[in-house]
Amino acid sequence: MRPALRALHAARGRMATPDRWLAVLLALGCGWLLVVPMFSGVVLTHLIGRIFILSVFGMSYDILRGYTGVINLGHALFFGGGAYIAGIMMRHSGPTLANLALAAAITLVFSSVLAYLMGYLSFRSGGVVPCAMLTLAMAEVVRHVAEAARTYTGGADGLIFPIPELLRNRVTVYYLAFAFMVLMLLALRRFVDSPAGRVLQAIRENEQRAAFLGYDTMLYKQIALQVAGLSAGLAGVTFGVFGRFANTDLLSIDQTLNALLVTIVGGTGTLYGAIVGTAFIQTIRYYLLELRGLHPIFERWLLFFGAVYVVVVLCFPFGFIGWWKRISARWTARPTTGKGGEG
Repeated sequence: MRPALRALHAARGRMATPDRWLAVLLALGCGWLLVVPMFSGVVLTHLIGRIFILSVFGMSYDILRGYTGVINLGHALFFGGGAYIAGIMMRHSGPTLANLALAAAITLVFSSVLAYLMGYLSFRSGGVVPCAMLTLAMAEVVRHVAEAARTYTGGADGLIFPIPELLRNRVTVYYLAFAFMVLMLLALRRFVDSPAGRVLQAIRENEQRAAFLGYDTMLYKQIALQVAGLSAGLAGVTFGVFGRFANTDLLSIDQTLNALLVTIVGGTGTLYGAIVGTAFIQTIRYYLLELRGLHPIFERWLLFFGAVYVVVVLCFPFGFIGWWKRISARWTARPTTGKGGEG
């Protein structure tokens, strides 16, 4: 009996791992996020809502870089395109829920067609660098077109537009952004855990071996780009409605690099890392901008931001989630010894 009891106690000990603490922290965090708008001001509510939406954009990029091993420097096309489509529909057709739903549908079609063209041109070029350069070139072409079409896009000045009356309440939009992030996380998690998602991870590890096993790697990378593009496009629509604004910066390479940054900081190939990385980056950015009023040195806030990024990458080379997973694995693998003799 005693060996069985010791095994039971050992199993219970293993349950008290960092993963269990993480589950508790996540539950407490979700509870806190649900009540934040009731006790906080507009600034904090806006900051957290922005994190929700940008997390989805980060997760969409993680599908490409973290799960497939594809570097897409034009990923902001989907995000900025969704924001612009929503803005143009709201401004020229009226701020109604029906038009917003139509804008979301148009965004899905736009993202799907663009993802197909992007994949057709870039994946056949061979290699990571040609793929990155071609996607960057496509992004720059679309961005310059958006800047030239000032009548519809507002050019570099941006596009301010109204939104449906139901969504003009910041608290309502906050909860919608939270629900959007949770639903997209569940959907993308289901995708990466599917057989197709497993093939994508095999392509990431060794594309030649995956092809040798009979998988059409080009087709699966195209599927990954489709899923990532559709997710980023919907995130763009939500972001546009949340901010009631769109400009060409949303189409630039800077926006793509922001998504790359949050996946590196949070942990690639995890999805959750995009949420953690976005929360960290957006919070640091907000407080550094607030410090500009204290001393002129903080006018160069990007220098401090870059320093923080370097420190994080050096201390957490696998990202925050990757670091946590390694701690959890070591905790679970440590030997357990029972007390007392056998009887």
